Amino acid sequence: MSELKGAAKRIFGGLQNRLSRLARFGQSKHEAKQEAREAHLKEHGNLAGYNPARVDGIFSVGTMETYRAAMQPFAKWLSAHKVKNASQITKAHAATYLREREAVGLSSWTVSRDMAAINKAMGFDLNKKELGLRSRRKSEITRNRVETENDRRRFGKFQDQITVAKACGCRRASITRITPNDCVRNSRGQVVGIKVVEKGGKERVAPVLNAYKERVTSIVDRAQEASKPLFMDYDSHIDNHRFRTEYCAALLKQLEEEQALGKPWFGGDLSPQNYIRLSSRDAKCGDTYQGHPTQVVAAVSGAMGHNRLEIIFSHYNYTK
Repeated sequence: MSELKGAAKRIFGGLQNRLSRLARFGQSKHEAKQEAREAHLKEHGNLAGYNPARVDGIFSVGTMETYRAAMQPFAKWLSAHKVKNASQITKAHAATYLREREAVGLSSWTVSRDMAAINKAMGFDLNKKELGLRSRRKSEITRNRVETENDRRRFGKFQDQITVAKACGCRRASITRITPNDCVRNSRGQVVGIKVVEKGGKERVAPVLNAYKERVTSIVDRAQEASKPLFMDYDSHIDNHRFRTEYCAALLKQLEEEQALGKPWFGGDLSPQNYIRLSSRDAKCGDTYQGHPTQVVAAVSGAMGHNRLEIIFSHYNYTK
């Protein structure tokens, strides 16, 4: 903020204050969505017009940091367009800014991030269709999807962390939170799942791939204290989302093979019904979805911390 001056600094401060008032760290986004849904249903008698994506508050520190970062270039632009403070910002300002961001060649993902940040800070409901902006394309994603210099680096001191990440497909933030007490074992003492609380405050047991159960068990067994995190740090350059992508493809293959052979899913250690949650729309897909058994895809989605079939192929599984 030190490089901002005058009106730009004042606007930036106002936008930051608006975002700060939305902080809901430590609270459950999932519960907030449920409350918003119930409130809408009570007021209107049905769910027409209800948007589950819109919920008051910012529940993730990472999301807050992302939104804060988006405010600085916006503040500079507003100052250059004669805006004096945050209270003067209009939807027209935001729409013009977003269109200009796209016009100078920024990716649709960056523009989407900027729009989400502005909508949250200002309480707007701008959307790409109304603004004539490009929709996000998977082909434009590069972070954690294509090989980078970081992929060729050696992270020797983080091999145990990487093993756990690959084994259960957890998000980056979970790596330094997992304790031995969070690990679910089978009757043979193997670690078969890890309890995590991730995006939106949703809790789940992330299944450990069959091929990793012995390795993860060995790592957990070396821990000194059951209530303290297994790991204290995790290099920020490690492409953890790549591990989630690989896990998604591996779990899909594992469950399909188990089903084809008539074997119990997850090696018989976890109940598939804890992960299969089909929405009313997904339930209409029939027995297969994109060439894979619908129930298997649903189980993979639940294991990843989602409850939608399409996200498995649109966001993770690039090896299908």
